[in-house]
Formats: sequence, structure tokens, C-alpha cells
Amino acid sequence: MMQKDKNIYIAFVCTGNTCRSPMAEGIFNKIAEEKGILACAESFGTATADGMAVSENSVKVCREIGVDLTCKKSNNVNSTDLKKYDKFYCMSQSHADILKIYFGIEPERLCILGVCDPYGGDEEVYRICRNQIYNAVEEIITEYED
Repeated sequence: MMQKDKNIYIAFVCTGNTCRSPMAEGIFNKIAEEKGILACAESFGTATADGMAVSENSVKVCREIGVDLTCKKSNNVNSTDLKKYDKFYCMSQSHADILKIYFGIEPERLCILGVCDPYGGDEEVYRICRNQIYNAVEEIITEYED
């Protein structure tokens, strides 16, 4: 259990930071706020440019559950201060490997969620992905509750 008297910063990590990790960031922050948890999620990609908009289907399927991603822009791992994060929730093993090998992130700070990339899929593919992320985030949130 985490202390409630300090802000916890976590990161969700995927490839392009336009589909999975922004959805996870938005869902986590919504649930944390609703539960009064002093934890904040951010997200970035391992192979993206800074400033790209979140994919249209990610925005649509998150809007369905009250999560607004319209203002979120992509961030590249190289533009991110990795020292501030307590934990990294990676969508795949390859994302965790990149953080460990190239950025020296300790294995105990890495968690692999195993969520497949919906990029290029239709709304239903994104909805399935969103639901997988939502379920994973519900489990993660319990780590930060009293």
C-alpha cells in the first residue's frame, strides 16, 4: 500500500502514445480522482514524435466511459523525465525491455500489462482494448488505495 500523504507518479508506456497508453492514463486518472487517491498517471511512447493527437477511435471509446482525451498529445520517452515515476506500466514486454536496457529502469519498477495494439482497427477493436485496459487499471488502482 502506498502512503496517501504524497503524490505518486506512474507512467503508462506503449509505442506511439496515441492509443493504449493515453487510454490507460485517462482511465487511471479518472478512477484515482473519483476515489480520492493521490496518484497521477502520465504516458509516453517508445517510438513516437512529441505533440501528436490521440487516435480518433481512442478518443471515441474513452468518451463513452466519461474519459476525455481530446487535449492529450503524444510524448516521446526521450522527452520524458523518467526519474519522477515510481512505476512504469508497459503495454508489452518490448516496452519494458527498452526502458530497462536503454534507460536503466530497474526491473522492480516495471510491470507488463500485455495489451495488444489496436492501431488500425475499427471502433470495436478499440473498445475491446479499452476494456482490457480498464480492467488492468482497476487492479492497479488497488495498489494505491488505503
